[in-house]
Amino acid sequence: MKIIKFDLKTLENQNEGFAYYVLGRSYDLEENGVEQDYNKALYYYQKGFDIDYPLCIYSLGISYELGLGQVIEIDKDKAKKLLINAYPKIIKLINRQNITETERIYAKFVIGAYYYFGLGEIEKDYNKAFKIIKECAMKGHIAAIYDLGANFYFNGNGTAINYELANYYLNIAKENGLKRAIDLWDSRNNMKKWNLI
Repeated sequence: MKIIKFDLKTLENQNEGFAYYVLGRSYDLEENGVEQDYNKALYYYQKGFDIDYPLCIYSLGISYELGLGQVIEIDKDKAKKLLINAYPKIIKLINRQNITETERIYAKFVIGAYYYFGLGEIEKDYNKAFKIIKECAMKGHIAAIYDLGANFYFNGNGTAINYELANYYLNIAKENGLKRAIDLWDSRNNMKKWNLI
């Protein structure tokens, strides 16, 4: 499975929405080899928001939904407004002809999150979320690969519990350096819950 990778130095020189989203997400969630920095994450999310880029509108919404370290406190009302605003714009983005397949995969992944968490006006639906996230994972989206292992197959959300597949996908995410996959792998080993390694 070929994993989508980004050169963040290159993205820093691109003044466009998808670059802002990937940069913000990387600093927010410790992806693409950088350490967590919520101030930088917010900086890039805000730059994307300022140009009405849908994935950055979503990112600010989810930041208000879940909090963003000490930088953004949870505010469910702001979150809902942003998430409702972002959803139709993300659908429109997915359907545009002039975007890269990578951008389309990342936009679809966000739609999967809407169904997984029940965001904005979208009803929680693990089955739909699983189908979307699995499609993104098969196309190399590292966070989707992690989610298949950590959330879907391990917990039986939207699919049957399958520890062998959970182990398989979590291992791919771990081997490709996703910090939360490494941390989860270690914690499951330490708790001796993970007996298929």
